[in-house]
Amino acid sequence: MKKSIRNFILWLKGDSVNKEYQKIKQIKNENDLLNFHEQYLKKLILHTYYNVSYYQDIFNKIGIVENEKVNLEKFHEIPILTKELLMKHQKELLSKDYMNRRWYRNYSGGSTGEPTMFIQDKNYKKWYTASEKYYYQDIVDIDESNVKKIYLWGSPQDLFKGSIGLKNKISNWFKNTLILNSFKMDQNNLLSYIKTINTYKPDLIRGYADSLYELAKFSEIKNLNIYKPKKIVSSAETLTTEKREKIETAFGTKVYDSYGSRETASIAGECKYGLIHIFSFNNFLEIIDRNNNPVIEGQEGRIIVTNLHNYSMPFIRYELGDLGVLGPKKCICGNFLPCIKRISGRFEEQFIKKDGSIVIGYFFVHLIGVLLNKGYIKKFQIIQEDFDRIRIITVLDKGLPEFEKNEIEKKIRVQMGSDCKIIWDFVDTIQNTLSGKYLYTQSLVK
Repeated sequence: MKKSIRNFILWLKGDSVNKEYQKIKQIKNENDLLNFHEQYLKKLILHTYYNVSYYQDIFNKIGIVENEKVNLEKFHEIPILTKELLMKHQKELLSKDYMNRRWYRNYSGGSTGEPTMFIQDKNYKKWYTASEKYYYQDIVDIDESNVKKIYLWGSPQDLFKGSIGLKNKISNWFKNTLILNSFKMDQNNLLSYIKTINTYKPDLIRGYADSLYELAKFSEIKNLNIYKPKKIVSSAETLTTEKREKIETAFGTKVYDSYGSRETASIAGECKYGLIHIFSFNNFLEIIDRNNNPVIEGQEGRIIVTNLHNYSMPFIRYELGDLGVLGPKKCICGNFLPCIKRISGRFEEQFIKKDGSIVIGYFFVHLIGVLLNKGYIKKFQIIQEDFDRIRIITVLDKGLPEFEKNEIEKKIRVQMGSDCKIIWDFVDTIQNTLSGKYLYTQSLVK
């Protein structure tokens, strides 16, 4: 009954993704995929040329559009769009017709760079939803939209307001979904989460890699059995070999690693043979070296993404801040999608509390990132110097009001303890890591 009601509501709202999913299913081989890229890249570039002021001079300079025709041989001459350029040119990156689309604001989580605001729309959402449907049904082999599932996910609203809201609760009930807050990972909550999993008996568990890892370690230490779901999908953080082995041992289930971002949504997902398939029907992905040349198979490089479907604020050749190792064009699983061998560059670190529980770095990045979105600061880094001492290093922009500092400190103490000492350092610059990214969170507690 839930499935029928949910499908009816999607149809009524015009949010069904059946059409997009069927277009994906029509892609059978590499040639089909190349034709798909050619069609959708040309449409995106033409729209961008006539509607997005940021790109008009760029496109004219390289001559990618002439007489209303697109020359894709010049695509790789388009300059890389960085996070800094996105923040600096937000208004110029908006399409002049975005108000005619079903648009909404979104914010980057900031796990690999400064959080910032951008615009997305209905068409973008339908394509990434269809991509996720394809991943779960055609690669992971589970009907994600209908099975019982638990998400171990970050929920700042739940943490600070005590409720995810009646509307979301009803929506989750219809989707057979329970959400466990990965921002609350103390021993009491971990015990409660295991009881919930064992009672609810989900077919699918999806969560942050570190949160799944902490849950697995806790079950091992306390000698607690956890219900075995059919599938586990890890996301948002690097899934190391150690984390994977611990999670799979605790749950008795293979872990599938998925890769995405707030800016461009579903990017890639692991198959049962361990390669990460690129969802090339949602994003056009490149892996390039420091000289902006394509890497060869087995070589590590910077991940560059062009989303094919967000016409409200096109992201063309956008640098996510991640590093990846290019895989083969085709996997032994038989799927036509090209592959990444591994994602190797997400720079954030978890913090440790006195009781041994952890707070994932994403919590702090999300929290401090609000100040950046408001224009108070330009850059930041958060360091845990001791169990109860946090140092926040910031590069100021227009200055930081005292009430904003107080609000941040209050929320940190909710997580780290009421005695936590918080030190603010205001500096002129913050150094990059060797990979060219900032280390946004660092714990000195071992």
